[in-house]
Amino acid sequence: MIFAFAALLFVACDEVSVNNRLTYVEPPEVGRAVLIEDYTGQYCVNCPRATEEIERLVEEYGDSVVIPVAIHSGPFSKQKGVASPLHTEVGDQYFARWNLSAQPVGLVDRLFGGMAFAYTDWAGGVNYELTSSKAAVSFLIDADYESDTGSASFDVQTIGLDSVQVSGKLQVWLVEDSIDSFQYMPDGSVTEHYNHMHVFRASVNDPWGDDVTLNRGEVVAKNYDIIMDPQWVPEHCSVVIFLYDENGVRQVQKKKLIIN
Repeated sequence: MIFAFAALLFVACDEVSVNNRLTYVEPPEVGRAVLIEDYTGQYCVNCPRATEEIERLVEEYGDSVVIPVAIHSGPFSKQKGVASPLHTEVGDQYFARWNLSAQPVGLVDRLFGGMAFAYTDWAGGVNYELTSSKAAVSFLIDADYESDTGSASFDVQTIGLDSVQVSGKLQVWLVEDSIDSFQYMPDGSVTEHYNHMHVFRASVNDPWGDDVTLNRGEVVAKNYDIIMDPQWVPEHCSVVIFLYDENGVRQVQKKKLIIN
């Protein structure tokens, strides 16, 4: 259970006096993970090349280190004004917020104020983050889907790791893997049964996140829930949780839904 973490912060023994039973323990260092926001579209002929680069980076670093989210948005998620099946209005809000234009394009940990990276530069951004910064926070997550209600709930504990106070926004996104839908390809053809991965479905909390402030060793607990769209497949869904501030994303984690 998520609350098991609390037991790790204290040492108790029958021989220890009552006054000394509650002892602060330094939070363990957590490996850095990197968020790639892939702004993509089903009508974007070059977007499959960006997907291939994401697959390469995930294979190189591991799926707990490189965490991509495919946000179907912008002009190549529509044709003649009609949105593609994977498009979201929230995705368009993000697309506009970061002043994006050409696709495919992405943000790597929202570096440099949310600077857009061509997919050929994503590897450099990932390497920069992994070698230049440590995780400022860590997360403990319970992610459950209740079949009888069609709702998912998320218990999130955010633990401060940085030596200085961290103030930022906690963001909770729902993503889905293995979606069978069409995709325009680099040779101009259309693949009717393309396997779309890590697709942004919804922001579980406010699209811009919730305010969180932590000192080292402090824990902030929050609970969220969402009614799942009947078209989403819970077995293929995960939650992506990250904390960001004006310097970028400070840590990110992904966890699959547990089906109850």
